[in-house]
Amino acid sequence: MHKRIAVAVAVPFLLLCYFLGLSDFLFERSFQRDFAWPPYVDVRDYVVQRLLYNKSSTPQNSMYLFENDWTINRPLISPICNVSSIGPKNSLLIIVKTAPGRLKNRQAIRSTWGSAEFSRYDGFDIRTIFVMGSQPDVDLREEIRDYGDLLVGNFQDTYRNNTMKFILSIGYAYDHCNRSFPRVKRNVPYVLLIDDDYMLSIPNLVAEAKKFAPHERLYTGWRFDSSPFRLIFHKHRVSLSDYPFDRYPPYISAGAVLLTQQTVREFYHAIEHVRVYPYDDVYAGILAYLLGIYVRPNDRFQFWGSVIPRSEMGSLIGIHGYSPEQLAEMFSS
Repeated sequence: MHKRIAVAVAVPFLLLCYFLGLSDFLFERSFQRDFAWPPYVDVRDYVVQRLLYNKSSTPQNSMYLFENDWTINRPLISPICNVSSIGPKNSLLIIVKTAPGRLKNRQAIRSTWGSAEFSRYDGFDIRTIFVMGSQPDVDLREEIRDYGDLLVGNFQDTYRNNTMKFILSIGYAYDHCNRSFPRVKRNVPYVLLIDDDYMLSIPNLVAEAKKFAPHERLYTGWRFDSSPFRLIFHKHRVSLSDYPFDRYPPYISAGAVLLTQQTVREFYHAIEHVRVYPYDDVYAGILAYLLGIYVRPNDRFQFWGSVIPRSEMGSLIGIHGYSPEQLAEMFSS
C-alpha cells in the first residue's frame, strides 16, 4: 500500500521535474572535467600557426574542420572607409551593437559620446560605427547616405543572431578598410564592442586603453562566471542538447567589451573553427577559453548600472541602461 502511494506521488513529481527542466540538472556534464566544443579541434594550435605563417598560406597542420568561412560571412553594407580616420597607432574603433529600428539610439550616440567632438582625444583617433542585421521593413538608405557608419550583416536581425553581429564586428575590426585600400594595412590597436543603451566616457576609455599594449591579449569588461538556465519557463532556457555542461566558461558581458588588436586577431582565426553559440557573450568566452586568453574583470564597465549624472561618473567607463533621452540630457547639461 505504501509503495503504491509512493509511486503515485513520485511519478507526477518526476514528470513535473522533467517538464520544468529541473531534471536537466541531473544529467549535466562537468565543465571542468569534460568541456569540449565542436568541431573538437586544437583551436589554439591552429591560431598560433596562422599567426606565425603568412595568412594566405596553409598552416603546417592542415587537418582542421572549418565551421565559419570568412569568404561567406561578408556584410551587405560596410561603413565608408576613410584612411585618415583611424590608423595603426593610437586609435580606437568603437562598434555599437544595435538594430535597424533603433534609430533614436544611434542618433543619441552620434550627438553625444560618438560625435565628432570625440573623434580625437588625448592623442587617440576614434571612430564609432554601428553593427546590425537586416530587417526588410526598415529602410536604411537615408541613414547610410547621411552617415556612412552602418555595418549591416546578411542575416535577420533577431536576438538569437547577436552572435552573428559579434562575428561581423570581429571580421570588420580585423580587416578594417583593407579591401578598400589594400596597400594600406589598417590594423586597429583597440576595439570596443558596446550596446546602444550605454553611457560611455571617452576620456576614461582612452585612459584604460593606454594601460595595455596592442600586442597584449586583452579581453575585459564586466565578467560573468555563470551556469546555463535550465528551467523551461526562463526566456534564456538552454537545453542539454544545446549546451550539456554545468557551467559556462568565464565571459565578459556583451554590453561592453574592450579588446586589443592581438585578441581580435586570435578571435578572428579561432572563429573559423568554433561552432556558433546563440549567446554572443558566451561564444566570446568559449573562444577565449579555447585560446587560453584570460578573462579580465573590470568593474569600471557597469552592467548593473543605474542612470547617474555625467559629473558623477568618476572613473567609470561605461554604464548600462540609458535611453536616448537620458543620453541627450546628460550631455546637454
